[in-house]
Amino acid sequence: MPKQVYRATLQVMALPLLASMALFAAGPAADGADKPAMKPTYSKDIAPILFSKCVQCHRAGDIAPMQLETYKQVRPWAKSIAEQVSKRAMPPWFADPEHGKFRNDRHLTDGEIKLISAWVESGAPEGDPKDLPMRPALAEGWSFSRPPDLVIEMPLTVKVPAEGQLDMMNYYAPVPFTEEKWVEAVELRPGNRQVVHHSIVNVVTLPKGLTHEQLVSGKKLGGLGWKLIGQAPGKGAESHPEGVAKRIAPGTYFEFNMHYTPTGKPEEDRSLLGLWFAKGPIHHEVVTRPAMEQTLIAGKVVARGGIPRIPAGAENWAIDGQMTVKDDITVYSMSPHMHFRGHDMKYTVRFPDGHEEVLLNVPHYDFEWQLNYEFDKPVKVPAGSTFIINGHFDNSKNNPKNPDPTSEVIWGQQSWNEMFIPWAEWTVDKQDLSKMSKEEIDKMRNAARVRDPEVRDPNEKPEKP
Repeated sequence: MPKQVYRATLQVMALPLLASMALFAAGPAADGADKPAMKPTYSKDIAPILFSKCVQCHRAGDIAPMQLETYKQVRPWAKSIAEQVSKRAMPPWFADPEHGKFRNDRHLTDGEIKLISAWVESGAPEGDPKDLPMRPALAEGWSFSRPPDLVIEMPLTVKVPAEGQLDMMNYYAPVPFTEEKWVEAVELRPGNRQVVHHSIVNVVTLPKGLTHEQLVSGKKLGGLGWKLIGQAPGKGAESHPEGVAKRIAPGTYFEFNMHYTPTGKPEEDRSLLGLWFAKGPIHHEVVTRPAMEQTLIAGKVVARGGIPRIPAGAENWAIDGQMTVKDDITVYSMSPHMHFRGHDMKYTVRFPDGHEEVLLNVPHYDFEWQLNYEFDKPVKVPAGSTFIINGHFDNSKNNPKNPDPTSEVIWGQQSWNEMFIPWAEWTVDKQDLSKMSKEEIDKMRNAARVRDPEVRDPNEKPEKP
């Protein structure tokens, strides 16, 4: 069945749903990876690793610069692959293995790395093609095993100039539903990865009477709502367990919050939002929020807008966050967000009885790979617990990605500014939709509308350099 594309007009379109299918293609395990064979082959030993950990990006039309789906494609890159995996540059994964287990863990075991090295050293033979495992079933252009039920296009093609500094741009597409919809999976795909630095889609309410020209002006039009999906190198697709989903309300708008980086020549972009609708009843609404309500510097709480600048040359500048959990929650994933000077971020929970547990530690944050770490089993965090977030920034000359170690760093939207946002996804246990009245649900939802912390409030004056 061909996908539907909605071009952000005010018409309402019918929504035929595809038959229920598994969203993630389960990658085959690397059989024997921890005990390298004497003469490993591509078909029997290496393809299972690549299919499981690499081809989601290394395939036609995706982010990676080369395809690794067949022996013919892999063989010219064999030595390079061995070099990259040996120094753990690929596949990108930065979570400390001492803390947490994650269902999307893509790091290679020591055995898998040894197996790849042994294969290359033996001449990278193909082996018997009959030994090949089944290739993961991935929909063309998307990260899941089937195409989206509905595709929403950004409401215009954005022309990005060759040079200059661009502010975050906001474009609005009306939600084409007359009834509430739930999505069990969602993906935000750049139309042009060369210029899309990162992007976000929020579901927001807007004042009535806005014109099409206003909706595509690029200006922030205000309105509260909730985050649907964020996209950056390494992330942009997410799915949720059965019975848990994200909500899209009729009468709202998709807010495409876009950050473009000029490439030296004129470019164009028209990003896409893919939606996979939930097939069964939903009992909990998942939300994406920062796991902090207070920012601390040297143990003292500082207000938003009062965070000091990162000094020039500072090598290990510390910042912390914390949030008291008011209700029992279930946490599904975590995603640190910093910029070029970001060095590390750690999420710890202090439970009501005083004991602490590190849920996620990213000791070597990489701005170029902003990953979402999805727990293998959702984590229960009881009311009265406290999230403690610890982070450090490296503004020294020892940071190879530092744009300018001689300058102090302000907080802002540009990559050479900084951010400190410990994103997380959770549900509130007591907010069981199957047991709540309509009045209770409406009250809950009105209280849940928030402003995206990555987007400056239009009434807030930007900090001057």
